[in-house]
This record gives sequence, structure tokens and C-alpha cells, in this order.
Amino acid sequence: MTVEEAKSIVAKATQPSTKWTGPTTGPRAKEGGETIAYVSSDQSYVSYVNWGDGVKDAADKLGWEYKAFDGKGTVSGTLTAMQQAVASNPVAIVTSADASALQAPISQAVKNGIPVIGIHATAYPGPDPELGLFTNIASDPAEIGRTQAAYVIATSDGTAKLAHMLDNSYAIARFKAEAATTPVENLSTATFLESINIPVAEQSKRIPTAVSALLSKYGSDNVWITTCCDNFYPYVAAALRSSGVAPNAIKLVGADGAPSAYDMIRKGQYEVATVPEPSTLFGYQAVDAVVHAMAGEAPDEFVAPTYLVVKDNVDAEGGSKDQYIPSNGFACHYANIWLGTNDDCSAAS
Repeated sequence: MTVEEAKSIVAKATQPSTKWTGPTTGPRAKEGGETIAYVSSDQSYVSYVNWGDGVKDAADKLGWEYKAFDGKGTVSGTLTAMQQAVASNPVAIVTSADASALQAPISQAVKNGIPVIGIHATAYPGPDPELGLFTNIASDPAEIGRTQAAYVIATSDGTAKLAHMLDNSYAIARFKAEAATTPVENLSTATFLESINIPVAEQSKRIPTAVSALLSKYGSDNVWITTCCDNFYPYVAAALRSSGVAPNAIKLVGADGAPSAYDMIRKGQYEVATVPEPSTLFGYQAVDAVVHAMAGEAPDEFVAPTYLVVKDNVDAEGGSKDQYIPSNGFACHYANIWLGTNDDCSAAS
């Protein structure tokens, strides 16, 4: 990736998300009389709540009942939540939990004729028969990492010194890391410093030491950090602040689009960009997969385009609510397909 290519990627990714590139045709939905279950691995995590809100909103348009089951952040709790969802005999189950840890109840659901749709339940978008998923809704992790790399290269004019922070026990984090770091490694004018592996559960304990070591080895001049997930950065920012590093010195480029990321970007406090995941759009995509499953059709292959939040657009595309909600009228487009209506979706964006 050259500097010019990076600048082109950034220019495209920061544009308003007004164009609908998803499906415009598909099976009609059955209206009323159905129940859809949403199994969240942790309803204290805002992204899982937002995705569930999207499922509920889409279900409401069809007159379907929505039931949420909360795993409360533990493997055993999520397993129980999934078992309860299967026992409730819904028309389908949507889950944000790691599908590999839920194989017994997922297998039971499939045996009972209940399709299971993941939202970030595995690393890549699309069907995953091995895990029992009719399909998985997600962004392309390679595109997320590539967009992070492009921002670092473009904004530093190809001179950045980059470190990457991740929990490498997650496959999706490793995929993002490779995509975010390889373009910098391959650029002769830039420098890749190192990858820093920190388990999510140990962030508060290990990040201060990791940041101190990074500063000791490399200083703060033109140093950038990318990461798999924005939830690392409140701890990183606190450690930088404690070390006396100015808020505009080391630059943080994140992913996921957590509320903390929007807040730091807005205030100019260390984090300068993030590649967010769509919030309620993922819920609509999941319900569309349910409609396809009920019709005996394969799921639609739409994957939402990558978007990049920077200070100039931090309040756009749902940013004023600290989440990414594309202004492309997606809810209207899906309703037109499911209900056979022909509403003007430009007015709904």
C-alpha cells in the first residue's frame, strides 16, 4: 500500500454512508405470530445491546415477538441463556456469543429446525455449517485492519512507527492485526515496532506496564498504536496521561466504535480514528437471514462497507449517539423487501 493508495482508502471510508449497497429484492416475510430469540453474551456491553435493539426493531416491523436472553459475561451464563432460548422454541435464534462455545445447544436448535444466526459469533461473515450457523453477520476483519493501516500511513505520510495491541486468543483479533500491520511492515519509509498481546480480562493490570515499556523503548515521537478493539484504549489513554504524554503525541487508531472511542476522538484525547461496526444494521441483517431461512433460501451475502470515524465526521452517521448508524435508509429498504411495500427510502435516511 503506497501513501497515495492509503489516502484514497481514507477519503472513501470517511464519506457519508448515504448509498444503500445491500439487497433490494428477497423473500417476503411472514407477518405476525412468530417469536425471535436474541442471545447476548453480555448485555452490559453496548455493542451487544445495540445489535439486539436492531433485531427487536426489525421484529417489531413484522409484528414478531422478541425475547432477549443475557449470558451476563460468563461462558456458563451464555450456555444457560442459549439453552433457555432453544427451550422457548422460537422461529430463530440470533446470538452475539462465540458459537464455538455453544455447540451443544446450537446442535439441538438445528435438530429442532431452529436456524441460528450469529452476529460476530465467529470471525468471518457468511454461513458456517461446521459451527451450525445459518449465517454470521459481521464486517470483514481484513478490511477493518486494512482501513486502520491506511489511516496510519496516509496521516503520517508513510513515516509512522506502529505498534499493535490485541488479545491474540481471538481469531478475529489476529486477522485484524495482520491486515493492520502488514502494509506498514511493507512500506520502506515506515516502521513496525511490535505486537503487544494483552488478554482482555487482564487489561487494567497489564496495560500500564506495557505502555511504560513501549515509551521506554521507542519514545512518543510519531508513534502510533492500532488495536483489535477500542476497549483497550481507555486504559492506554490513562497510562499515557500518567506518563505525562501529551494528548496529541502518541496516536491511537481503534476498531469497533465503542462510545469511549467517539468521546476521545471528539475531545482530541489520544484516539484519532476508529473503524466502527454498524449497530442496529447488524440486527436488520440478522432478521433478513431469518426471513431467508423461513423461505428455504440461502442467506443474502451483503457485507456492510467499511466506515472510518475521525474528528471531522465524529458526529455524523449516528456519531452524535456514539454509535455507527448508516444514513442509507437500511430499515426502509429491508421493510420494503419483507412487506412488499415501495416506500421512498431516501426520505428515511
